[in-house]
Order: sequence, then structure tokens, then C-alpha cells
Amino acid sequence: MNKLKLILIGFILVLSGCATPPEVKQLSVKQAEYFDIAIQAVSLQSESLILATERLVEGAKGRITAEESANKLRLENLMLQGVNDQATASNISQSLSNTATAAVNSRAKLDQDLSIIKNKIEELNAYLSKMKEVHIALDSYIQSEKAGELVLQDILNQPSVNSLLSTVNELTPKIQNGTTEINTLLRVIN
Repeated sequence: MNKLKLILIGFILVLSGCATPPEVKQLSVKQAEYFDIAIQAVSLQSESLILATERLVEGAKGRITAEESANKLRLENLMLQGVNDQATASNISQSLSNTATAAVNSRAKLDQDLSIIKNKIEELNAYLSKMKEVHIALDSYIQSEKAGELVLQDILNQPSVNSLLSTVNELTPKIQNGTTEINTLLRVIN
């Protein structure tokens, strides 16, 4: 009888040990709320970053235009002072052309950098959304394995936990590199 009682108690302990404690389930629900708040905060910060970057780009373009105008004015003044030889006139003309080309290239580079920053921000937002999907899958598995499988396949459209993990593993280095790239671009623009 004692052996049977010990086996029964052991079986009950094993079963109760497998059940997810209510606190863990509550924590999981709270974590979903935290992801929603984090996604909203990152979205707002991203919008602010884009607006600030656009202002920096416009300021930089204004400085390029001002420098271009100042160079043109200097060269025009030289020409008005009486350039008599063809070589000097040709040099002045070439300088004007070089200044215009450099200005166009600088503006294009600023637009390209802004576009890269916007793309990196979109990648970050997609990454956060994917991390929320990971949480949803984990939360479902915490509730029950069957619920986890259903959420994974029917809601998240993932064939397995490994495929979801693989997607996250692919996105993580992109986000890490993107953060470094955004920092570099912002230093250049500023």
C-alpha cells in the first residue's frame, strides 16, 4: 500500500510540475501588452527620427545650395574683373560645372541616405512584429501544446517552431547591422 501511495503521490507531483503556474501565464499576457507598448513607442520614435532626418537633409541641401551660389558668385566676379585669356575663362567654366555636379551628387547622396534610414526603420518595425509573433507562439504553448500548434500554423502561418526561430535568426543580424548603419548615416547627414 505504501508503495502505491508513493507512486500515486509521485505521479501527482509530476503532473502538477508539468502544469504552467498561473503567475507564468499572467506574465505571458503582460509580456504581450509590453510588446504592444514597445511597438507603439518604436513606431513613434521612428516617425520622429524620420522627421528629424528629413529636416537635417533639407538643412544640408540648403547649405549645398548656398555654397553653390557663393561659388558661382565668386566665379562670376572673377569673370567680371576682366578675364582676357581663353584658359582662365575655360577654368572658370569648368569650376562652375564641377560645382553644379558636386551639388547634384551631394543632394542625391542625402536622398539615398534618407531612403536607407527609412528602410532600416521598416526592418526594425517588422522585427518587432516578428518578435511579438514569437511571443504569441510561446504564450500559446504555455497554455497548452495543442493551442500552440494551432496558433503557430493557423494564425502565424508557420509550419513549425523551428521555421519561426529561423525567421527571427535571419532578421536579427539585419537589425543589428541596420542600427549601426543608421548611426553612421545620421552622423554623415548631421
